[in-house]
Amino acid sequence: MTHHILVIGANGFVGSHLVQQALSMGWNVDGVKRKKSNITHFEAIEKYYQGKSSIESELIENLKSELSEFADSNLTYKQNSNANRGDFKWIELDLQDPVSLVETLNTPYSFVFNAAAMISFKSSEDDFMIKTNIEIAKNIVNACLEANCRNLVHFSSIAALGRPENDEEININTTWTDSDFNTPYALSKYLSEMEVWRGAQEGLNVLIVNPGVILGYSSGKTSSTQVIDAANSKNPFVPTGSNGFIFVEDLAHRTLNLLDNSENWNCRHLMVSHNIPFIRLFEIINNVYQTKRKKILLKQPLWSVIYFLVRMLEFFKLHLPISTHLLKSTRKNSVYNNKMGATRSRCFVV
Repeated sequence: MTHHILVIGANGFVGSHLVQQALSMGWNVDGVKRKKSNITHFEAIEKYYQGKSSIESELIENLKSELSEFADSNLTYKQNSNANRGDFKWIELDLQDPVSLVETLNTPYSFVFNAAAMISFKSSEDDFMIKTNIEIAKNIVNACLEANCRNLVHFSSIAALGRPENDEEININTTWTDSDFNTPYALSKYLSEMEVWRGAQEGLNVLIVNPGVILGYSSGKTSSTQVIDAANSKNPFVPTGSNGFIFVEDLAHRTLNLLDNSENWNCRHLMVSHNIPFIRLFEIINNVYQTKRKKILLKQPLWSVIYFLVRMLEFFKLHLPISTHLLKSTRKNSVYNNKMGATRSRCFVV
């Protein structure tokens, strides 16, 4: 079936991959971006899907292969060679302008995807990030309701599931609890989801995706490049915890495959394909990129010393590459249940 979809945040990491896969399925795609925003990232990923490899894309493919020992059995994405490629056009839009949002959504889209959000781990930007992400979600939900555009796919995060104080396994039905291990980014994603569930209560058909930390090919600063840069840096210290990860092409593929089954709607979907300790992940990245770095687990009492120093520098509002929130969350052994049957939540009945 051919669909006409709208991807908000189409020039971002997830949005760019989602657009290319939808186009390869023959779908027509309108991509939303801010006026004068950079599309070099989008253009690089477009070339990637055209088979134009680069040194970086080959390294990412090698990394995925090396991480296969940690992967589940659901990694099925293959390049689609559909000759009937869909059409694409850009729409410049300010997401803080509700009137323009409604005007755009008056187009009868089959699905609207929200892949736009602010990501920051700078303590000085915490309040602004939380406010921005909630307002983006609220404006999109309200515009969908007003324009009678009924199918909204919202990209959230495993961060929105929260991190309990103990080390119990986390699944899609884990209830959010306030915890020292939750970052302000996690709170912003959780509260954004609340706006989406409000839309469901008011008649909107919603599908929420909760991906792990996203790895994959990109051009520019993304979660993937941040992880790889951290592993390849001369900083010898590695967090003692673990986290859930997924490659971006698998995230886009799985999400698109959910849409035509009505049972998948008004639910959350956990998207984690790899549960990996940070130390093992960094070792594998070093091996793939041939950057042999000696790594030391950041254990007590050294962790407390560094935490104290970072906290003091934050107090004086100095810019840092890491925050106290991130120091705490990466100590946590966060393991996500990605087994079949455990990745879809109990659904909201509308």
